[in-house]
Amino acid sequence: MQLIKSLSRFKKQDQVLFFQELGELLGSGYSIAQSIDILVSAHQNWQSILHQVQNGLENGQTLHDTLTQYVSAGIALQLKLAHQHGDVSATLIRIGESLAKFQQQQSKVAQVMRYPIILIGILTLMLLGLKYFLYPMLNQWRETSEITPHYSSFMFFCIGLIIITLALLSFLYWHRLLPLQKLNYLSTLPFLGSMVRTIVTYQISQQLSMLMFSGLTLPEIVDEIAKHHRRSYAVSIAQDIKKHLKNGEDVERYILSKQFINKSLAGYFIRGHQPKILAQYLDYYAKTQFRLLMQQTDRFIGTLQPVFFGIIGIAIVGLYMSMLLPMYQTIGGLYQ
Repeated sequence: MQLIKSLSRFKKQDQVLFFQELGELLGSGYSIAQSIDILVSAHQNWQSILHQVQNGLENGQTLHDTLTQYVSAGIALQLKLAHQHGDVSATLIRIGESLAKFQQQQSKVAQVMRYPIILIGILTLMLLGLKYFLYPMLNQWRETSEITPHYSSFMFFCIGLIIITLALLSFLYWHRLLPLQKLNYLSTLPFLGSMVRTIVTYQISQQLSMLMFSGLTLPEIVDEIAKHHRRSYAVSIAQDIKKHLKNGEDVERYILSKQFINKSLAGYFIRGHQPKILAQYLDYYAKTQFRLLMQQTDRFIGTLQPVFFGIIGIAIVGLYMSMLLPMYQTIGGLYQ
């Protein structure tokens, strides 16, 4: 029995390939139905979800309607606006390229984080081995509880309970924050703040360029995104911009007033270009922001690695000390 998998559960490279190939097929003159048929034959592992898309198309649904339950809200909105105002095939290809770039960044971060996670796992196993094997053995030799006093378990329990409580309270507090409040907080963090600003700026410029290529103006894009009631960063930013525009303020001033957006983005709106010309500039600017993001990621990784390895090295030394000192005490006690 095959499980029906959604695009959100596909591997990242499958999502990239799906949107790029579908866009290329549409751009070559195939209809949406013909393109899906070709993809069904070419990719056996996509058949379950593509059959669902085919059924939706046969029942009169549009492409974005059939994919809404399988993709993120942002991608579904881009497909809807492209279907209404612009070039669907070009939009699909751009979605694939955008996903490919973020996959590149995520793979970099995952690669550098793999080693500390493995070492932390090894340290955890060593701690468990000390607690449940070595210390009980040493206590049997000495027939006393000097090495692990009775209060040590209670102390560790209290410390663990405090850590879990603080983590839970932090999670609840973070969950209650509005998306814009989260962005404001993240943008002030050392090291991560500059990356957050670049990510937000890249997303804004990339999404605007994609939608403006379809012929939409900035107010139209803001209105379309702000209509959604979904609690997401894009919808919250659009609703916030819409409020400022209603109050007679311009987009440049809004960008300059927000600490989670790089100020250089405001310069592209001051010149008053037509939407399609502005889309070309924003597309180029988005590429520069992505390159900047990759550079910031490399610097962050270069800073993070020695910090992690230093902490792990200190922990390993502490583990050896916790093993050797009790053993020396035990051996010394046997000869007294």
